[in-house]
Amino acid sequence: MSEVSLGAVVSLAEATDMIDHVGRNVSFIFKGEMGIGKSAMLKTLSERHGDRYRYVYAETQTFDVGDITGVPFTELVNGVKVTRFAPNILTGVHSDKPIYFMADEVGKAMRPVQNSLLRLFQSRMIGEYSLPEGSTVFGTTNLAVEGLGDHIQQHAQNRVSMVEIRKPTAAEWIVWALSNGINPVVIAWVKKFPHCLASYRDGDGNPYIQYPAKTEGAVVTPRSLENASHIMWARSKLTDNAVIAALRGCVGMAAATDLVTFAQTFDRMPSWESTISDPTGCAVPSAQDFAANYVTVFSGISLVDKATMTPFMTYLKRLPKEYQGVFALNIQSSPKRAIAQSNRSFIVWATENEWMM
Repeated sequence: MSEVSLGAVVSLAEATDMIDHVGRNVSFIFKGEMGIGKSAMLKTLSERHGDRYRYVYAETQTFDVGDITGVPFTELVNGVKVTRFAPNILTGVHSDKPIYFMADEVGKAMRPVQNSLLRLFQSRMIGEYSLPEGSTVFGTTNLAVEGLGDHIQQHAQNRVSMVEIRKPTAAEWIVWALSNGINPVVIAWVKKFPHCLASYRDGDGNPYIQYPAKTEGAVVTPRSLENASHIMWARSKLTDNAVIAALRGCVGMAAATDLVTFAQTFDRMPSWESTISDPTGCAVPSAQDFAANYVTVFSGISLVDKATMTPFMTYLKRLPKEYQGVFALNIQSSPKRAIAQSNRSFIVWATENEWMM
């Protein structure tokens, strides 16, 4: 990742912490490249806080102004018939709990919708109705340079804190992937080619990513990698042609070809059952075959459990030392951490190879 000045951009984790700890007083609008996981911050907040809050997702680019200001109805006040506005239930003003309100794609919303949202961002109010006490409002949008139609006027920006979110690094994405069921072939490929998650600001010539105003068609983003994972999990039920076509449609041809090459390499390796039943005798990848070694390691992290950890460690020790280290470091960033740290074979390996940890 290219060097940037302190405070110029934040990670997704930093942005989520900003929402969580400052967002009740300051509304943030986070801008960033497409498909990097901005919208997923609401899910992260729900995982942190559970049912203590209500979580409201508003896809504001699809809203009309009435969706925010509400539907008019009449009422007698001091004998005079007046008009009031009933707010949309999607805003969450009816909630008996404080809410996290995310205005997604706010930079693409129609100008009247953006104007209607200003009081919500600044005062947590929609018309005459206030959000429940303790509620938080934040928004997301893409970078204007991407040419996707995102624009927020200066007076609106002055009511919030506009902050740019960077793409996750490959290492950050792998931590997320190991906890979210991403296919090990996809994880292994990202580990070998971390520049697939680079930014267009990092330089020209990257065949996997989007260059604003230059690139057309599918590209690699965290979002499209998740789609690629679904395709890879279903690969055994599809023809090779269908797999390539499906991958090409979500990550582009360069990444699709690479992923299929990784998968075909893995096909030549012994099955998980063979690895566990005969860890000292079944075939291991060639030391020069980085694809097979990476896929073996990340498949192990995905599949291992308490019962299979010891035989897999026996098998792992037959791989080149660097891949043993990849396994050890990454399993400790995964949901399998407790399994590894309670396994004697892993503890012995970690003690003997402390310099790699």
